[in-house]
Amino acid sequence: MNTFKRKALFAAVVAGLGTAAGTAEAVYMSPNRTGQALVFPYYTVQSANGNAFNTYISVVNTTTFAKAVKVRFLEGKTSAEVLDFNLFLSPNDVWVGVVTPSSTAAGAPGHLSTPDHSCTRPLIPTAGIDFRNFEYDVAGSDDALPGTGLDRTREGYVEMLEMGTLSGATAAAVTHNSAGVPANCGVVQAAGFITVPAGQLNAPNGGLMGTGTLINVQSGLNGDYKADALDGWRDSIDYTDSGFVTPRLDDAAPPISLVVRSGDIDPVTGASTLITAYRSTFVADPALVTATAGARAVASLFMHTAVMNEYVLDNATGSLTDWVITQPLKNRFVTSTVAAVPYTALLTSGGACETIAFTFFDREEQGAVAAGSDFSPLPPGALANSLCWESTVLSIRNDDAHTAVGGSTASAVLGSVNLTNVSVKNGFQNGWAALSFTGVNAGPAGGMPAAAAQRVSLGTDTGGAAVVAGPAAATFFGLPVTGFAFRTFSNGTLTCGSASCQGNYGGLFAHSYRTTITP
Repeated sequence: MNTFKRKALFAAVVAGLGTAAGTAEAVYMSPNRTGQALVFPYYTVQSANGNAFNTYISVVNTTTFAKAVKVRFLEGKTSAEVLDFNLFLSPNDVWVGVVTPSSTAAGAPGHLSTPDHSCTRPLIPTAGIDFRNFEYDVAGSDDALPGTGLDRTREGYVEMLEMGTLSGATAAAVTHNSAGVPANCGVVQAAGFITVPAGQLNAPNGGLMGTGTLINVQSGLNGDYKADALDGWRDSIDYTDSGFVTPRLDDAAPPISLVVRSGDIDPVTGASTLITAYRSTFVADPALVTATAGARAVASLFMHTAVMNEYVLDNATGSLTDWVITQPLKNRFVTSTVAAVPYTALLTSGGACETIAFTFFDREEQGAVAAGSDFSPLPPGALANSLCWESTVLSIRNDDAHTAVGGSTASAVLGSVNLTNVSVKNGFQNGWAALSFTGVNAGPAGGMPAAAAQRVSLGTDTGGAAVVAGPAAATFFGLPVTGFAFRTFSNGTLTCGSASCQGNYGGLFAHSYRTTITP
């Protein structure tokens, strides 16, 4: 099959959508990994084997425009905000921050510091700033159900949202001079700077990219990832002062998404004619006020029926594997009284636990299905596996003694306490697995509806025109998820020249997915 022809046909799909649906904005997951909104799937300062992780976060402004960006750290149980501030990026600027434990005390909060000169509002102190529990330490609130301690701030995920591009005196104040420092951060840090002066803030234009690094120096582990980048997120300014919980990721405007249902290769001909792009318009869920049209539009970009990745539990190298499963919009769909589709479970003190199936194979195609925190096959009456938190770590184990690290309370690699333990078959040391969502509202009997969807499919693999259909209703199945697998290898003490050194390694790999949209 001609690769160039396939790419040309895919371009025709997108062009067909533009012709059929007009030129209105639509939020989409950027294949270039640059955009207006970034989602960093995980940060952590938890300890594994007594050694703490640190998380390094960076964001790059790849454009020639100065920008105002909302930076928000969210803890992993209910996505409650633990720190937010406004970041002002100079053209072609990079901002970096590091999250560490605030102290060596058990349960100490996360702590953000930065060596960077880019302007922030408020100013981040030289010594850094501790994460806070103010948002979830509210008696009787849903966010307080899993507990109100600062230990919750030790792991979670990050959003960075472009509020607009800057011009005039504000842009000049935050732009770096020849010495590599902004001209005057005092302008945006002044008490009276509640909003950007009229005429000096314009619509966001994208071009942000980001990376995260999970590093455990004492254990000799390091894993890096690229942030998910959403483009076309907003066609208008949405600026708030620091300390406001808005804008949020669900504030897409207009509430329209562009999603490609890939993987649909004709099983007979091998042609890509079944690949379809959906330009979908959403309305709010009447069952829950926070499940807005924008929340549904952004959720559709992350909707998958299955998460797939590899695992390694080799005895010879003491290997371990954790999967990070983050659901960046779950708190917009779930409360203690309502679970709006695609979610099924209500929030309790133990989380909002969505059931999953976990099917695994070794490298020689032998496989089985695991369920519950036990080995397969399960004893009668065992509970199904579930993901309970908004950022959950799935810790994969087998019957080998070395995989018992962390036990039932912490994941083996990342030391996460927001965990689900899952056991593969006795002796299975390596292979791959698929995690699928089995909750009623995530599965075939449920699904998240779009009010209307313009659909464009390739329709041909011989150079003909793409097929345009709709507008009509469409349904997205599964749950909105993102994340990665983190695996480790240990080769003990090695000889490094005339000295000894640790032979520990880590690797981080983004998940693969299955996506189901009908029709």
